[in-house]
Amino acid sequence: MPFRLRRSFALAAVVGATVFATTACDADGDASATAVQSSGSGSPAVGSPSGTPSASDDGQAPASSGADKGGDPGKEAGDACTTDKVQVEFADAGGTHPAVLLKATNISDTACTAYGLPTVGHPAAKKPVAAAAGADTHATVALDPGETAYAALLLPEKGAHPHTTTSFTLGLRGKDGAPLDGTATLKTPGEGLTVNDASHVTAWQADQEDALD
Repeated sequence: MPFRLRRSFALAAVVGATVFATTACDADGDASATAVQSSGSGSPAVGSPSGTPSASDDGQAPASSGADKGGDPGKEAGDACTTDKVQVEFADAGGTHPAVLLKATNISDTACTAYGLPTVGHPAAKKPVAAAAGADTHATVALDPGETAYAALLLPEKGAHPHTTTSFTLGLRGKDGAPLDGTATLKTPGEGLTVNDASHVTAWQADQEDALD
């Protein structure tokens, strides 16, 4: 049975979903790839699933410490956050939300700013997931090393053209709102997540509850 989100229970299995930084999504949406590539000069950390050892045979490393500390909303610091500066992962949004959280944690040694909202795609999508109604495309969240920004991928069950996918791509934006080069690929747990035409993404926020509003 496909892995679906429902309002009646939390998506605990999503916490710590593995992230692979890549320069582009595989054309055929192959969810079995394990290579880690970086679009920049740094190498992003790869979060290990909850309940697993801090390092495993496939080279997964633990999530960055301080990952639950939010950034500074409405302010800017350093350059725009890029996929080689932040670790991106799924997180549980709680049982009252048909959504998953997207966490972007600054794993570099310098401050950066998360701008606007992430660009989220999947192998079956012809274009990125649309912005949620009222999403602040000019949002800014300043992230010191170890701090985290949050956005939400909203997954209502009612919507046309449903598709279950095990792999999503996530891109970041510059100060001008334009997508930056490089994406991160997020692997879903289990049999995947179901998206449809009603799925949307919210802007980056310093607080996870704000990301879900």
